[in-house]
Amino acid sequence: MKQYKIITLCMMVLAAALTSCGDVDDEITSLLLNRNLSPINLTAKNVGETTADIQWTASEHATSYNLEIFADDSLTFAGSPLKTITGIEKTAINVTGLLFDTQYSVRVQAVTAGDDSRTSKWNGAYFRTGAKQFLKNPKPAEIADRSVILKWEVEEGFDVTTIVVGPVTHTITPEEKEAGQATIEGLTPETTYTAYLYYNGKQCGNRTFTTIADLEGAILVHEGDNLKQVIEAEETPDGATLALYGGVYEINVNDDGQTGAAKVNKSLTIKGIYPTDQPIVKGRFELYAGSALSISQCVIDGTDNSTTDQIFNYKDADMNYGKLNVENCEIVGRTDGKGLVYLNVASTVEAIAFNNCIVHGIECSGGDFIDSRPGLPKVISLTNSTFYHVALARDFIRVDDASGNFAGQDGPKVTIDRCTFYDVGSAAANYRLYYVRFANNKFTFTNNVVAGFNNKRGFTNQSSSDQEPMLQNNYYYNCQNLTSAGDGADATIVWFDTEGKVLSSSPFANPDNADFKVTNDDLIKYEVGDPRWRK
Repeated sequence: MKQYKIITLCMMVLAAALTSCGDVDDEITSLLLNRNLSPINLTAKNVGETTADIQWTASEHATSYNLEIFADDSLTFAGSPLKTITGIEKTAINVTGLLFDTQYSVRVQAVTAGDDSRTSKWNGAYFRTGAKQFLKNPKPAEIADRSVILKWEVEEGFDVTTIVVGPVTHTITPEEKEAGQATIEGLTPETTYTAYLYYNGKQCGNRTFTTIADLEGAILVHEGDNLKQVIEAEETPDGATLALYGGVYEINVNDDGQTGAAKVNKSLTIKGIYPTDQPIVKGRFELYAGSALSISQCVIDGTDNSTTDQIFNYKDADMNYGKLNVENCEIVGRTDGKGLVYLNVASTVEAIAFNNCIVHGIECSGGDFIDSRPGLPKVISLTNSTFYHVALARDFIRVDDASGNFAGQDGPKVTIDRCTFYDVGSAAANYRLYYVRFANNKFTFTNNVVAGFNNKRGFTNQSSSDQEPMLQNNYYYNCQNLTSAGDGADATIVWFDTEGKVLSSSPFANPDNADFKVTNDDLIKYEVGDPRWRK
């Protein structure tokens, strides 16, 4: 009985205690510590070359704040501060008088007036001021293949010391300091560099530029020179490089009346010198025995020639032609003209390659876009390029069965990767994207975006075309007969890209004005189409 009374008494005391803790009148509504809490959310914003806005969240019970800044520091706060500011009554301050391109540490503490014992501990952050921009953008005439002339603003008090360009570190001489310019040598042709100007280890300028085409041993061609004569001259050796300055170059009438075509009968490289001032070559190219042709950084304009022939046309039979390699070019043809490449002779071509090009306006009247009849292009490679308003009512790639001319040889290997197609094969005609009948051919079509295709025979209707093509990561908008059979589809279509993604809206910003900038997130994420439009 005595034990029962003790238990009952304990329970009554516990109930009273719980009731007391739950009383609203006894809630803790504030907490006064022995010292202030350190300011939080300390950040530096609007950081310029010599200024920065420092901000933080207020600390309760603080009446002001102290701030210290340390130069060339990363939260060590060693030595003496560069600046000490006390009595700051707000939670933000603009700090001036900093040095450009310098790492700073900043710390803040909360203070209560009249009670030093409540001063908080420090809270810190770090930031870097921006670099000054004394360096000027080099002009085209100041950029060479292996060197660049760099100029800067000469300002009293800033004794520039060093320029760094890629692997080259150049110590600025007294004469260069006074002139405000220096020549940097030892660079590589056709390479993008960023030049950095320094003052006692601090960056005070940077500029990006691209060196021009390799001029070593090149034949320099200026606007006003007769490009056709230079190409065809006996004095232009096999393997020559023609380096073209910016301007317009007319390929004039040939002696035999074949207008607007330069005859190439050797291995030849044609390069535009300046990436920002590409030469415009008005005309076409005919390839003869022993030729291989490489063209880069040019605009090839075939619109004004009286002939409607192809831009590149192989003329001699029983030949083994070298590679046709076209890079970083824009190519435009006549809307009433024929195609881009024509191989109508019983010859082989090692490769036909277009990379990082824009090709348009070649609607293909009376011929296919890339067109081989009795010949054999061993490799056809189209990469990182855009094709629009081409092959409207013809085949995009055609290679006839010429195996009888080339015993034991396989058909072409065709690769189309990361290309953008708009208004290609759009006329609802009886043509195809891939019309290849030369046996043992291979077809790869990957990472492409196609808009506006509706020719009736889709990719192909040829049983001799590659029966197991590589089709991967392709996107289609407003297309017929590529992912499945549409209205009026030819019943003989061999295969479809059944894994291809069909878009419900246009993926391009303004395609009718040749603006193919990608607006579809998936094309960006999965790196689809010509890379230039995903930047």
